[in-house]
Amino acid sequence: MKKVWDRLGIAFSSACVAHCILVAFVPVLFPAISAYTHSSWIHVIVGIIILFTSPLAFVPGFKKHGLSWIFKSAIIGLILIFSGIVLEGKMSDQMSHSISIFGSLILVFSHIKNLQHSRGCNH
Repeated sequence: MKKVWDRLGIAFSSACVAHCILVAFVPVLFPAISAYTHSSWIHVIVGIIILFTSPLAFVPGFKKHGLSWIFKSAIIGLILIFSGIVLEGKMSDQMSHSISIFGSLILVFSHIKNLQHSRGCNH
């Protein structure tokens, strides 16, 4: 079941990256549609889903492979995602979304490494 949570984590984090890129940069290219591209509640919902599903992958993964750097990188990714959400409206959309994008990329990397090391571990 842990593999499923890592794969869902990769999917949600990747969707977060795609959404943040679209929301941050499409309105710059097409200002006429900027009123239709921004919904802060989507960030909150995706953030909550990521917050609650990530431990379901990383805690069992850490117990299996014991690599704390994977767990720590996941926490850094989560902190950056939520920092981007909290900073939304307090700085430019491009900046807050860039923070969330960077956090999501770290989280995707962490899920991939968690999956790889959990498979190869014989503990």
